[in-house]
Amino acid sequence: MTSPTPVSPTLSLSTDAPVYNVGDTLTLTADYSDASSAPLTLTISATATDANGVSVSATTTATVNTGVQLPMTVVPSDSFSDTYAEVPSAAGTAVFTTTIQAPPAS
Repeated sequence: MTSPTPVSPTLSLSTDAPVYNVGDTLTLTADYSDASSAPLTLTISATATDANGVSVSATTTATVNTGVQLPMTVVPSDSFSDTYAEVPSAAGTAVFTTTIQAPPAS
């Protein structure tokens, strides 16, 4: 019998906006899968066709956990030394907020 190949944990980060000003609230979402959840990649494709018969296609991927997702500790930090507060969320996602402070002096 062979052992399954160990799976590495995954982590992706996203913010709720692409641009902020000092004093704005930033929301950070961390999506993760721990190694015990045995994550696999699901590829999703779609095609849309307009009234003239012209089609366009798009593809995206998602991570599907095939085992139980265990909690992971996520600790965000940034180059402005902002402090992040965790917001309750489901296993596999960690959500944090911070207020953007002035950048450190050069």
